[in-house]
Amino acid sequence: MVIKSQQIVGIAGAFALVGAALWASSALFSPPSEVPSVEISQVQERSWAVEITDLGPIEPKPEKRTAANH
Repeated sequence: MVIKSQQIVGIAGAFALVGAALWASSALFSPPSEVPSVEISQVQERSWAVEITDLGPIEPKPEKRTAANH
């Protein structure tokens, strides 16, 4: 398939036309009248603590002997 420069210019022009139409239509819409806001407050609640104890290395289980690991 051969693409000529006229096709590239035509496609670019079509994208430009659609972009201009979208930009122009955005002027028709008004921005929201109220600015949204967020209120953040700290809630006093109890926290939980976890104690981790190192029990040392776990002894490995003896391997099951099969024909594959002989």
